Amino acid sequence: MRIKRHNNGACVALLSCFIACLGAQEMQPRAYIPTPVGLNFFGIAYSNNAGGLLFDPSLPVEDGHVNADIVTLSFGQTLGVLGRTAQVLAVLPYAVADLNGRLGAGVEQYLYRSGLGDSVFRYAMNIHGAPAMHLKEYAGYRQKTIVGASVTVSVPTGQYDPNKLINIGANRWEFKPELGVSQALGKWTLEGALGVWLYTANNQFYGGAVRTQAPLGSVQAHVVRFLPRRTWLALDGTFFVGARSQVDGRTLSDYQQNSRLGATLGIGLSRRQAIKISFFDSVTARIGADTRAIGVSYNIIWKKGWL
Repeated sequence: MRIKRHNNGACVALLSCFIACLGAQEMQPRAYIPTPVGLNFFGIAYSNNAGGLLFDPSLPVEDGHVNADIVTLSFGQTLGVLGRTAQVLAVLPYAVADLNGRLGAGVEQYLYRSGLGDSVFRYAMNIHGAPAMHLKEYAGYRQKTIVGASVTVSVPTGQYDPNKLINIGANRWEFKPELGVSQALGKWTLEGALGVWLYTANNQFYGGAVRTQAPLGSVQAHVVRFLPRRTWLALDGTFFVGARSQVDGRTLSDYQQNSRLGATLGIGLSRRQAIKISFFDSVTARIGADTRAIGVSYNIIWKKGWL
């Protein structure tokens, strides 16, 4: 897409971070469920995100659409820290995206991007209700109320070119502290999480500008039902608000106030292998990506001595 320089402010801010926007909308049921100490996790996931891009009506952009395929590799490990269950996780995404829209006089424009996204690292720790357990202790564990906390860090390792309007990487650090609660009720579990994304400045924004962004608050809620044969189903919802941007000190009209609903199905193939299928759709989207996402992941679990 080509956008005239005098119109680039909010247009570029919205377009250049569409991958980051998709990431901020992710929903993760069972994020604070404890697992035995000393387990390793490896996963490969694929998701397709397709839908509209919503802009300030004053901008010369109409009918913006995105179709993004994202593949992620993840590796994690469970730990015992101060007698509590903890987990470290690293995620590396690769994105392929097609965008199109009508600019200015209604001329249709197309854009293609492909490359590594920003790496993500997460540390989570249960601070109530889930002591550190080994396999034998875990076999007799029955969940009641769990309170957990986590910190997610997005590192600017993704593909970025300050001379391009739209990039896969955001060229900034992002931090998300979060507090989560999980309450077991028989075969049902109710979960909620409250977090906020904090952003550093992008000092190499398009055209030599500096872009800053206000925090983005997020709320997640999940209702999980455990089914026979190591299977579970979750109904998911999220709401996020904030993240207004400034470019060289000028405030943009990109304040977000969006919500999504979806469902996640987890299937245990064996004690060491599982797949997860998810579907999310936007309910309301004021600014940003009004997308529908379908994803599938395959995960394996092992402990030293099992292989």
